[in-house]
Order: sequence, then C-alpha cells, then structure tokens
Amino acid sequence: MRTLNTHAGQQPTTPAVPVANLHVGRGLKLEGKIQSCDSLVIEGDVQATIESGTLTITETGEVRGDATVDEAEVNGRFDGSLVVRKCLTINATGRVTGTVRYGELRIEQGGQISGEIQAEDAKPASRPAVKAPESIETRDLTGSERAASIR
Repeated sequence: MRTLNTHAGQQPTTPAVPVANLHVGRGLKLEGKIQSCDSLVIEGDVQATIESGTLTITETGEVRGDATVDEAEVNGRFDGSLVVRKCLTINATGRVTGTVRYGELRIEQGGQISGEIQAEDAKPASRPAVKAPESIETRDLTGSERAASIR
C-alpha cells in the first residue's frame, strides 16, 4: 500500500481502487469470457460467459450465454442462463429468454421474460411423501442398497 504525504493535521490517503468498466459499443461483436467487471454496458453483440457487478444491455445490445451479476437492466435481448443476485429490471424494449434466477424482478409494461424463471430465495416445490403399501416386504439394507433403493 502506498501512502501519500500530508500536511500537518491531515490524514494520509491511499489511492482509489480502480473501477473495472467495460463498454461493448454498437456494431461490435465479442466472444469469450468477461469477469471481474464492476460495470458492463453492452450496445453490440456478445456471446460470452459473464461475471460482473452490474450488467446493462441497451436497446441495440444482444447477449447470448451465461451471466452471473449483482444487478441487470435489460433494454435489448438476453438469451441463455441469467443469475441476478439483486434486482433484474426488464424495460419496455427488453427481452429475456432462458433460465433466469433473480433476487428481485421489475418488468416495465412491454418487457418480456420467458423460460425457466425462479426467485433466488424460492425453493422448488417439494414432492409429498409417498407411503409404501403394507404388502411390500421390508428388510435391513446396506448403504449401497439403501442408496440404490432411494433412486
């Protein structure tokens, strides 16, 4: 860590941590993996695996792939697997298709979402317990037999 010189009575300061922003402009195509981004803005065409703080897809932006982000705002198109830990906002021109997990969901009139959609804190519905008929013979099973009988 680097400390800057100060005048009497002032606290030393450390340099600010650089912010990692990426902007994929209109007309650009990008394929690959994007990670450790604080803010990602997509106006072009992206096919990638994305790990980012915030994801913004503009009206001209198209994304195909897998994304795990803190927050997302979609004005363009997203197709794939999307996990948004906090808030997913789909504006009027936004289209999201695929497997979607979110903490909070906001959809403006005209926005579309389709596919397998689930709130992050929601748990899949559990199946009711099935009671075995009394005519079935029971016996003591070994660990591997028990595992095989459960499947």
